[in-house]
Amino acid sequence: MRYTIIKLFSFLVFLLQLSTVSAQYIPCERFYTVFYNPFLQKINDLKEYNGNIILGNSTKILPLTGTTFAPNAQELIKHNGKIYLFLAQTGFIFKMSEPQGDSVVFRKIDNTININYNIDCTNFIYKDQIYNYGGYGFWSKTAHLRKYNAVDLEWDIQPTNIEVFTADYDWFSPSEGRLYVPIQRIEKKGLKDPKLNNGVFDYTSYYLDIKTADWVKIGKTSSPLIKLVNQKNTYVNYTHDKGRMYIINDEAYLLDYVENKIYKSKRADLNQFFIRNAQDMTVFYYKGKYYKYQSGLQTFKTWDLNINDFQLMDFPIWGSDYMTLVLVLVVVFAAFVIGIFAWLFKRSVTKKIEKAQLKVLKTKTMNQAFTETETSLIQLLLDAHGTNRHVEISEINHVLGIKDKNIGLQKKVRSDVINAINDKYIFITQGEINLIGSVRKEDDKRFFEYFVVPTEVKTVQKLIEKN
Repeated sequence: MRYTIIKLFSFLVFLLQLSTVSAQYIPCERFYTVFYNPFLQKINDLKEYNGNIILGNSTKILPLTGTTFAPNAQELIKHNGKIYLFLAQTGFIFKMSEPQGDSVVFRKIDNTININYNIDCTNFIYKDQIYNYGGYGFWSKTAHLRKYNAVDLEWDIQPTNIEVFTADYDWFSPSEGRLYVPIQRIEKKGLKDPKLNNGVFDYTSYYLDIKTADWVKIGKTSSPLIKLVNQKNTYVNYTHDKGRMYIINDEAYLLDYVENKIYKSKRADLNQFFIRNAQDMTVFYYKGKYYKYQSGLQTFKTWDLNINDFQLMDFPIWGSDYMTLVLVLVVVFAAFVIGIFAWLFKRSVTKKIEKAQLKVLKTKTMNQAFTETETSLIQLLLDAHGTNRHVEISEINHVLGIKDKNIGLQKKVRSDVINAINDKYIFITQGEINLIGSVRKEDDKRFFEYFVVPTEVKTVQKLIEKN
């Protein structure tokens, strides 16, 4: 019995050891000491270079052969003199130390546990903060913006105002702090809807303002670009200072996101350069040139990129969203029509009220039609007419009892009283001529003088005499 127990215990220990040996092929180490190879040296020597480089199989840096992560792509990002390595579809980040002789240490700076949730995500660094966006995992595409938390050594979700999905045409502009997404593709493998299962394109264009974490709508993907994208039979792209270089139907197209322009290569050899290097990338753009690292020669091959080698297309990446404009115009027009009808209705009601009031006035005496103040002003103007002079503002202010008020109030009261007198006078006489007129002073054009219109003097005098 004891022998049986000992055998069972030994077997369990063997299984545990076997399990331990097998487990070492799953996780990454936290530190990797690697040869400070010519590629790293040359990247480090490009002091002003900041950007992303997808490493080809011949230039992979982390020694992951024999582990679960051996097939995963490695992406190098250099930012402000620091070099980071991102292991694709894991969220793992390694930071390179200063060289010590002929070696450097890549230290894992995150504690990521969950993997395969950000396949093909876009990694970028803005103002020393590490981000990644989008990606695929767990049966659906995501539109998440994630920010590396240097305190907890984990990735945090950065909430945004809306969800915007990528379709592999996104590009981050470090100078603007914007992530451009001109085309979207929404995929939900967990739904029965065949459209969402296979991917639905949305051609609304946005950029993400990293400072505010808000998506800003900038228009609609242009129809010619949509047609061009739908015709592509190859998928390769390379980063550029103003956007991305895409190979579509074996021809190179530069999508300039900063200027919202599209350029097409006029050189067949340039197209072939991009096509030939598609399988083992290690290609990046720096100061007007594309650099390709050649492992055998341990040097960079460069290709000058001259904008004269490209033809500017007659369509942009995105254009105006006319549907939105149409909706806005419809809303504005409807509001305008409603406003016009409301104004006409109000005006009609007001006129009816005025006519009713003036109809009552017509049946009354002169003294009843005008207020005591209005009558005093009319008499003042008649007296001035008798002496062949005009009445100044100060005299009118005195009659109206506003000589001590502020200028703005004086002006308003004068205008209201004179307009009221003229309206009543026109109705009473059933004429078209105002009773009171005005003219600028001869010696000071800033001010007016007032008078009874000469043709109306006898009429107003008769009205007064009758009463």
